Amino acid sequence: MLVEAHGPAPASDVWRRFTEPDAWPGWAPQMRSVEADDAVLAPGTRGRVHGPAGVAVDFRILDVDHELRSWSWSVGRGRAAVRMDHHVLPAPDGGSRAVLRVPGSAATVLQPYRLPAVAALRRLVRATTGGEAPAEAVASFDFAFAPAYALAGRAFGVTPSTTTVEVGPQWLYVRYGPWRLVTPRSNVASAEVTGDFRWIRTAGPPHLSLSDRGVSLTTNGERALCVTFHEPVPAIDPTATITHPGATLAVAEPERLAAALGLA
Repeated sequence: MLVEAHGPAPASDVWRRFTEPDAWPGWAPQMRSVEADDAVLAPGTRGRVHGPAGVAVDFRILDVDHELRSWSWSVGRGRAAVRMDHHVLPAPDGGSRAVLRVPGSAATVLQPYRLPAVAALRRLVRATTGGEAPAEAVASFDFAFAPAYALAGRAFGVTPSTTTVEVGPQWLYVRYGPWRLVTPRSNVASAEVTGDFRWIRTAGPPHLSLSDRGVSLTTNGERALCVTFHEPVPAIDPTATITHPGATLAVAEPERLAAALGLA
């Protein structure tokens, strides 16, 4: 399960509030109060979140990467513990994206948590401190839609307004209708301009290659950029059980995207 929200708050601001437990109740109403060992999250930080009706859940911080603006925690105890991964990405408009991913079988169990999680992340990226934060360079790329592909994609929510590729200082972000691919730029291994796709095999929703498990996010049959990853990434499967060693992105300017990734 992947949940995200986009808003005007700068990524640096969002990251600070995301990693200070005392600030959590201010943007996540389902958290009445938070106890934590540390004022700022660090690997090994332990604590407890108090929710409504006296519900309390223990947590342990697994990883924190301040450069990537990424952190993970384990919520609950024993076999009931669930891992959640969180990322903050700068957006092209000077705002930010807050991302929550729940991998594995827990994604199905936690589907009811999707709505309150979305509401909380929207509050997180909406709030601002009123200060000025330096803009972070983020390049955006539109998908190139051929008429036949546009018609096929519309039924799956894949349209020009719901598709984009963004390359920031640390992250590659891809939106393809309701599907997302999010991975650090350091995980991108190579890029190659490709094309001449068969409509029946590439139009509409994302397509999974049965030969190498690559994913095609294709809106035309002429040209796209094929990127490969050092470590496979999830995209087509909301539980993140299926991962992809590569992705084909049918952007309008594949060469410019390769250059933005430093792979031209």
